[in-house]
Amino acid sequence: MTDSETPEQILDAAAAVIVRDGVRGASMRSVAREAEVSLGLLSYHFDDKQSLMIAAFERATELLLDRATSEDETLTEPAARLRSFVSATFDEEFLTDDYLSLRISLWAVARTDEDLATVERSLYSRYSDQLVDRLIAARPELDRQQALDRATDIIVVQNGLWLNWARYRDLRDLERGVEICERLAFS
Repeated sequence: MTDSETPEQILDAAAAVIVRDGVRGASMRSVAREAEVSLGLLSYHFDDKQSLMIAAFERATELLLDRATSEDETLTEPAARLRSFVSATFDEEFLTDDYLSLRISLWAVARTDEDLATVERSLYSRYSDQLVDRLIAARPELDRQQALDRATDIIVVQNGLWLNWARYRDLRDLERGVEICERLAFS
C-alpha cells in the first residue's frame, strides 16, 4: 500500500464506521480495525477522532463537487452546464444507503458540534457558490441575490429529494424532483 492509498483507505473505513456506528460510536480504534491498519498508522495520518471525522465528511462532499463539475470541460453551453451540475447530485453514487447515511450524519452532528458545523457550512457555501455562478452564466438577467435565492431553493429541494429517496426509493418522485430543480433554475 502506498502513502497516498493509506489515507484514502482510512477515510473509506471512517465513512463505513460512521454509517454503521454513528459519529459518537466511532473511535480511532474501530476505524483502524475497519481499515486494517495499526492505530499508530492511523494516528500518523490523523491527529484525533475529530480531524478524522472532518476529513471523512470533507471527502464525501468533495466527491459530490467533483462529480457535479466533472462535465464542465465537455459542456460549453451554460444551460447544459447548469443542468448537469444540478442533476449530478442524484448520480447513483450519491443515492446509496451509505452515502445518504453519511450526509445525514453530517447534518445531524453539525447541529451539536461547532467544528463539524463550520466544515458543513463551508462545504455548503462552496456548492452554493458554484451553483450561483452557473445560474448567472445560464441566466445573465439574474443579479447575484436572485441567483443566490434560486440556488438556495434548488438546494432545499435537492436535500429533500435525498431524504425522500433514503426513505422511499421512489424513482418517479426523484425524477419529478429533478424536474422541479430545473424549473427553479430556468423559470
